[in-house]
Parts: sequence; C-alpha cells; structure tokens
Amino acid sequence: MFRTLAFTACALLLAAAPEAAVAQAKSKEAKEKARINALRAQVRSYRCITKGGRKYYGSTIPQQCTGELVEALSAQGTVLFRIEPPLTPEQRAAKEAEAHKAAAVEEAKREVQKAAEVQLRRDRALLQTYSDEEDIERVRMRALASNREAAAQVETRIAQLKQRQEQLAVQAAKYEDANEVPEKLQQDVKAVAYDLSLQQQLIESRKREAAEINARYDEEKRKYRQLTGRK
Repeated sequence: MFRTLAFTACALLLAAAPEAAVAQAKSKEAKEKARINALRAQVRSYRCITKGGRKYYGSTIPQQCTGELVEALSAQGTVLFRIEPPLTPEQRAAKEAEAHKAAAVEEAKREVQKAAEVQLRRDRALLQTYSDEEDIERVRMRALASNREAAAQVETRIAQLKQRQEQLAVQAAKYEDANEVPEKLQQDVKAVAYDLSLQQQLIESRKREAAEINARYDEEKRKYRQLTGRK
C-alpha cells in the first residue's frame, strides 16, 4: 500500500514537472522583457563608430550607422545596451547551423531523460508486481499454460481438417476424370486446404509466442535480481 502511494505521488510529480518548467520559462521571459523595456525608456541617444573610425550620434539611429554596431546611451552617456548589426548570409548560415546543433543536443538530452524516467517507472512497477522470484515463475507458468491450451485447440482443429481432407480425397478419387469432380466438392477441397494452412500458421505463431513468454520472464527475473541486489 505504501509503495503504491509513493509510486503514485512520484508519477504525479513527474507529470507536473513539465508544467512547472514551462511556467518558470514564461516568468523568466516576462522579467527579461520588462528589463529591456525599462532600459529602452532610459535611452536618450544612439551612437556608432564606422569602420572608418567616424562617430555618429542621434536621438534615433543615424542612417550612417546602417550595418554597424549601435550603442544605446542614457542621458549620462552610459551604454544601456548594444544593437548588433545585421548578419551576413555566411554569418546567418553559421548561426543557424549552431542553433540546429544546440537544439539537437538538447533534444538528445531530453530523450535520454525521458528514457530514464520510463525505465524508472517500469522498474518500480516490476518491484510492485512481484514479491519474489517465485512470483515471476508462477506468472510465467500461467502464461505458458494458457499458450499450451490455445495451441492444443489449434492442434485439434488441424487434426479435424486433415481428417476432412482425407474424406474429400476419397470422394474425389471416385471420379476417373478430374473434370468430372463436382464443383461443390472442388470448392470444399480448396476451403479445407486454405483453412488448414491458416491453422498451421497459427500453430507456428503459438510456438513463437511461447519462446517470447520465456524470453520476457527471463528478462523480468534478471531485472528483478538486479534491482533487489541478488545474483
């Protein structure tokens, strides 16, 4: 009961984490916007220094400052912030490439974190499901028994179809000319052969399922031992 409550609480915290992160990011963005607006209200002039070394000032950005780094100044001449010049096509391409690379790195980090959280939930579920290794074996045996029962039903159906196939073959053998075999009998022969092929595919599927059951519970046992510190 305690472990179930703890697991539920943890799941709720994990679900709430993204919402908290979004709210925090929005708050940070709002504060930054307010800071920039406050700085803009203090701007009294703009200044730039051209590549030729000439300085230009103005209450608005001087036309001569086009393509140059511009500094926003307070009434006391203090630099409040700088306005970067437009990027060249090469600089823009390099910046976009860097941004894509950074985004890919962040996405990879998120995927790793997401996978870790999923694995943590699975590990906790595993410990809550089984009290010991014998529990795992009991569940395995039930799954295999269900598989064998289903396979036995298919085997029974296959035996019935083969018997029916033999009966139809006997009926068809009465006709010396294959063209004389009634259409209804021909259809029955085809239908039985088709159903038999389906049942044979199904029995193969049951065999694969049995192997998958054993592999799954072998892994569950291995993981259980790892989580409980057993060898």
